[in-house]
Amino acid sequence: MLNRGDYYGRRWVKFLGILRAHFQWYLIMASLLVIDASSSLCSVAVWHEEKLFALTEEQPRRHAQRLLPMIDEALSDCGLTAAQLDGIAYGCGPGSFTGIRIAASVTQGIALALDLPVKGISSLQAVAQAAFSASSANEVMAIMDAHMGEVFWGHFQRDGKLSRALAAEQVGSPDACISDMTNFNGILAGDGLQLPVFAELDAELAMLRPEARMMVPLVIDAWDKGLFTDAENQQPVYLRNSVAWKKLDEQPSLLKRI
Repeated sequence: MLNRGDYYGRRWVKFLGILRAHFQWYLIMASLLVIDASSSLCSVAVWHEEKLFALTEEQPRRHAQRLLPMIDEALSDCGLTAAQLDGIAYGCGPGSFTGIRIAASVTQGIALALDLPVKGISSLQAVAQAAFSASSANEVMAIMDAHMGEVFWGHFQRDGKLSRALAAEQVGSPDACISDMTNFNGILAGDGLQLPVFAELDAELAMLRPEARMMVPLVIDAWDKGLFTDAENQQPVYLRNSVAWKKLDEQPSLLKRI
């Protein structure tokens, strides 16, 4: 016969097992929206029932007009409504100042309207993630064209199926980026490699740009680790602050829909 301590002890263990199973089911079945507008690409991805639904368009000046319709289309493709989402992630930069602002605004609008948690994903890390998917390399330096004679870059390492940052992301001259390659033994990736100064370097992965579908593994990992927070705690990353760009309040077509 069980004594009272054994009885309650076994019931507690059983309860923990049920709770763990329920929590794992919740993680697996989470429906997550991912958006990115940090480059000339405009992209949306939805992770639902362990399936990926993704859309990508080349829209260098129409992110504000296309992002919300693409979200609607992606949700429709997987049979979801926005109200059924569990979380939303966005490419938080660095990259196009205007594009990042648009993505951040859309993310914040949806998150506040539906009380959803948010996670910002590095655009450079997304480029590295794509490079790791396309190669067997263990290290990647992701380089993006920052315009005005500068580039964004970051150094990443393969961690299983994910990319992990090895150092702080930077912005500066291409020469400074090249100097940072000292003792670097990995591969290069990103559209910054298309600049003439990098002409003598391997540019096989120069076509890679941030894309929502490539952010999905990073988003799932962040969700599983409980890294989603309130939207106000997931701010854009510009790296370069003192630049005069078109203000978001000059995008009335976007703001009317959020």
